Amino acid sequence: MSVSGFWYGTGMEDGRRAGHELAAEIIAKHGADRYPDADRNLLKLVSEVGELADAALDYGADGSTESWEHLRKEYADVGLTLYALGSKLGLNLIEEMQQVVDSETRRFG
Repeated sequence: MSVSGFWYGTGMEDGRRAGHELAAEIIAKHGADRYPDADRNLLKLVSEVGELADAALDYGADGSTESWEHLRKEYADVGLTLYALGSKLGLNLIEEMQQVVDSETRRFG
């Protein structure tokens, strides 16, 4: 699949779609990329992480179904924004995480 000129395979055996594809779809649904460059997308990511933190604290405080649903939405928003940023930077999140895991040598405990 091509997203903003980059190719990303899904890597999903069970039919789930790749994050880059989902991020491109939500941008298409909005009719425009409101954060068209990496700098603005990064600021949006920081904002979304703050919203996720607030949602997690709310859920931790009350444990309600409404708080859980809000937490799930904010978690997804962070992921979509992170994948959109990766597309702008030409990075594939799964490949980059795999490289970090493969090269990790530190041991704790």
